[in-house]
Amino acid sequence: MATWPRLAKRGPDQSGGQTALALWVGEARVAGVNDDFPVSPPRAWAEIDLAALRWNLAVAREACGLALMAVVKAGAYGHGLEEIARALAMEDLAFFGVANVREARQIRQAGVTARIYLLGPTWAGEREEIVARDWTPCLSSLEEAREFNRLAAVRGVRLKVHLAVDTGMGRGGFVAEGLPEVLAGLEQLECLEIEGIGSHLPSADEDEAFTRRQMACFAEIIDALGGAGRFRWRHLSNSAGILGYETGGCNLARPGLMLYGVSPLPGFQPQLRTVMTLKSRVTLVRTLPAGHGVSYGRAFVTTRPTRVATVGIGYGDGYPRCVSGHGAEVWIQGHHLPILGRVTMDQIMVDVTACPEVAEGAEVELFGPNLPVEEVAKAAQTIVWEIFTGITPRVQRCYRTAG
Repeated sequence: MATWPRLAKRGPDQSGGQTALALWVGEARVAGVNDDFPVSPPRAWAEIDLAALRWNLAVAREACGLALMAVVKAGAYGHGLEEIARALAMEDLAFFGVANVREARQIRQAGVTARIYLLGPTWAGEREEIVARDWTPCLSSLEEAREFNRLAAVRGVRLKVHLAVDTGMGRGGFVAEGLPEVLAGLEQLECLEIEGIGSHLPSADEDEAFTRRQMACFAEIIDALGGAGRFRWRHLSNSAGILGYETGGCNLARPGLMLYGVSPLPGFQPQLRTVMTLKSRVTLVRTLPAGHGVSYGRAFVTTRPTRVATVGIGYGDGYPRCVSGHGAEVWIQGHHLPILGRVTMDQIMVDVTACPEVAEGAEVELFGPNLPVEEVAKAAQTIVWEIFTGITPRVQRCYRTAG
């Protein structure tokens, strides 16, 4: 079970000299809390299993046999960037992969010193800090490379960079045609060290034939540029690439989704462990008569006396509104129970007629070990990545370290 923060005393307040109290919840501080009242547990919270996270990392390492870059962008897929980075800091990772300098800064502020890799193209306002802090960018254009070279020269340093190659993603990087000439030009930039080369798989979980052609193309590009010995790091595979394909001439892989307990290839799901469990609690239980509407728009109307539980979570917490009317369920006290009507900003309603024991305060699992997040994504007609990253800051993350 999660443990919630205790009230901690601080010095006299400025108003009357009486002892004030401060409540620390994550990084938020609420001053002046009266000690006549207990600390309320959150209405919605996400339990993050760090032992499961490390298990999944080990699965990735075993599956590919390569060095790893842990992809922790977007708040570690909604799991909490600082805590996830700290949990993985001692796991012998080659890099942490982030989307932008703000995420890189968060990792450093968390006290993690592992190398940081910028996964996409940078823009001009980010580059000076990248050079100053010795983070590793990937290059998508000669303009970008020249600017990094200039900034490195100003500081008298040599910046390690990777060459991004577009083998089919269409999002960034140099296209294959003319790459030898591009590399020759890059090698004239004396303050850059071209340490690695990478590309990205857009369809490894959907199109095996294209993915295999793409992998072959990447291998041919490396050969054309001087062979594997030309680059210290060679990387292509995401989670689907790690699980479903041979690694070829690469020596680095970039697990993302699989670290957080979900396989993009369903056949490998049993190997992974759930990391995030999204929970709330029942705030009210009532019996509504037949013919009574539930939630906005009266999209659901009872056809019989129905025992309805109100649960303290909604789309304001990141639980997707678009599951409404698509058979979404929750897990309460060992039962799958249907959501009724539309998801609202702060609350959902659940039919608990079949479970007379459900009462106010009962824990509710929105997704987790008993209700896979993939089912929520299916009801929302979206992908698991979006569900994870959509969980808002209002949902308190609490971390469990033991297995």
